[in-house]
Amino acid sequence: MMREPEFCRACGSADLALLLDLGETPLANSFLESHESGPDLPTFPLRLRLCQSCSLAQLAEVIDPAVLYSRYAYVTSSSRTMEAHLEKQCQQLLAAGNFKQAPKVLEIASNTGLYLEKFKDQGCPVLGIEPAQNIAKLAIDSGVPTWPIFFDSRTVTDIRGKWGHADLVCARHVFGHIDDWQSLIANLETITHERSLVALEVPYLVDFFEKIEFDTIYHEHLSFVSVRAVEALVSKSPFRLQQVVHYPIHGGSILLQLRRRDDPAPTHSSVAQYLEREDQLKINQPETWANFVSQVCTIQEELPALVRRLGREGKRVIGYGASAKGNTLLNTCSLNCDDLDYIIDNTPFKQGRLAPGSLIPVMPPERLLEDQPDFALLLAWNFSEEIIGRETEYQKRGGRFIIPIPQPRIVEFP
Repeated sequence: MMREPEFCRACGSADLALLLDLGETPLANSFLESHESGPDLPTFPLRLRLCQSCSLAQLAEVIDPAVLYSRYAYVTSSSRTMEAHLEKQCQQLLAAGNFKQAPKVLEIASNTGLYLEKFKDQGCPVLGIEPAQNIAKLAIDSGVPTWPIFFDSRTVTDIRGKWGHADLVCARHVFGHIDDWQSLIANLETITHERSLVALEVPYLVDFFEKIEFDTIYHEHLSFVSVRAVEALVSKSPFRLQQVVHYPIHGGSILLQLRRRDDPAPTHSSVAQYLEREDQLKINQPETWANFVSQVCTIQEELPALVRRLGREGKRVIGYGASAKGNTLLNTCSLNCDDLDYIIDNTPFKQGRLAPGSLIPVMPPERLLEDQPDFALLLAWNFSEEIIGRETEYQKRGGRFIIPIPQPRIVEFP
């Protein structure tokens, strides 16, 4: 069920230093039925290590994917922020690919198919690969061709034989969920041809570091990716890192564009620029992370102190967004159903269930104005600008939001 790797999955080094120990937590997306809220729910160590050779930050323990994804509750956000991001990235990749005709687009971990719909609308043949069967069904029902399988060495040949080679392979926020990167590179080689473009979107390690985004550490997020680590990974492969594009989504993400080594597209200057920045920061040295660790401890002290002070003053506090990062935040700050009345979320799979560990019930978003709690802790802080801008009525009535990262603060309404 769980193992501890000895070597870095990017460069193979054994020079791994422990950065942060967040104790034991439940799986962040394993939302519970009310009858499952007993004392014997499984928890797992949550520790972050740093490769001092290539700067890849990675979990010290790897949970069996069959355990992680057996009851998966994450669906791609359909917020305006996400819609705009997906549309922009789709157009950027279609332009960058320099395709002679509408490309065949394969997405690994395609979730509900929201991203592939953008390419489908542009006339592209698409195929989604989504191992969570409940999520894959949503995509199929919406008209996006989806196979409910893992993208691995056992299935990639079957995909190629039945569907063909992909002109464009996309993988949004799944690269960091994969344990065996060497096999992934081999599988990408199998499914692509000499002029294919591979696009991997990942949360960026430098944003994670600078913004103290420790709550994005949970058992699905095996890696926190630097450009240097990807350079190390592909150095002996058929691929090269051709371009890096930064996006603000999810607290700061990068799109890593890979091409075959003999592809004529020149390597973009962004690759060297990102490598230089990471070297200047000395992001591969554990001592560089001392302030990060100190700030995590401060948040773990200040956030529960703030929430409980408000409770003692007779104020009611809820959570906004039943996100995986929110569950890490709640569990590692020891906040639970005694501190927050409930969490609102628009994901049907989560509504009516309990957040893992904290056992806080999840309610539909309409509850916010029906109940008008005094404060809403923004567990989905990566969409804070959109949420705060949208929930004006709640704030006009006196409700206020709490943003927990990088420093707990109450947002006053203008």
